[in-house]
Order: sequence, then structure tokens, then C-alpha cells
Amino acid sequence: MKLTPQFIMEQYYKSGKKHLFITGYRQVGKTTLFNKIIPFIAEDGKILHGLTSYMVPGTAVMLRDNVTGAEGAVGIYCPEKATVGKNMIPGSDGFFAVGIPALERALDSGSRWVTIDELGFLESGEKGFQQAVKAVLDKKQVLAVIRKQEKYTVPFLDELMAREDAYILDLDEYGTDMYWD
Repeated sequence: MKLTPQFIMEQYYKSGKKHLFITGYRQVGKTTLFNKIIPFIAEDGKILHGLTSYMVPGTAVMLRDNVTGAEGAVGIYCPEKATVGKNMIPGSDGFFAVGIPALERALDSGSRWVTIDELGFLESGEKGFQQAVKAVLDKKQVLAVIRKQEKYTVPFLDELMAREDAYILDLDEYGTDMYWD
């Protein structure tokens, strides 16, 4: 089966679910597909409210507010202190200075959709950020990338994946046969 953004959106709409979550292990193509789906939900070509994370190798994981461009570190490279993940420890500043305000603005916006790329283990200890994500899920439609964890469980991610109002697209179920235009 060929996964295309159009096919995925058709399946999502047929499901009657509110949210669309893309999940899978590292390097399976979650963010690539996420970016291909954005045009299907963008409203009049506007930038969608939400958050994007990216890695600065050997330094940090950064969180960017899609609308304002504000950025903050949510993970700090610190192999001597890291207990999970790829030598990262959570950095609260980025969640409180960028993540929570971006999600609060999304709640107050007229936009139907909010995007989050990606949620992973760094969010595991940030209760305020978790509450902000849940508030957005209660009020808006969310397109999110949720990274599967290989060696441990993250209760917050498990809770999100168990939501009955979420259509879950697990890219690991498609193996190497999946691709999209």
C-alpha cells in the first residue's frame, strides 16, 4: 500500500476522530510525513499555531513557536547526567518560556488546528507543559508527532496514545514499504 498524505487524510476523516497523531521509532519518517500533511489542514495558507522541535547536535533540543518564532531549549546535551534518551536532560526554560505561551496563544486563536512536532521523553517531567498540551487537545484539533520510546515508558505519551479521540498512524506498522509523494 502506498501511503500518501491524501490517503492518510481520507482515512483520518473516515475515522471520525478529532486528532491525528503520527508515531513511530527514530528515523522512520514521522516529521517528513507531518510536513506533507500540513498543506491539507492549513487554513488559507496561514502558519498554523503550534510548536516545532529540532536538534542542535551536541548542544540541545530546541522548541520553536510556529507563529512568533520564539525559541528555547527543552533538552540540554549532558551525557554525564543523562539517564534516558540520547545524552539529553530536560530543560524546563524552553517549555515555560516558549512551549506553554505558544499553546496558550493557540487556544485563544481562531485557528481550528494546532501542530506539535514532536513530543517525546523530554516532556515526561514537565507537568505544566503537559497540562497545556491537554488543554489544546480538549479545545482544538491537533496534528502531532509522538515519538515511540525504545527502552522505557513515558506515562504522558502513553496517555496521549490511549486517547479515544485520536487517529493513530503508526509508521512502524508499514515497514520499509511505505512512501509518500
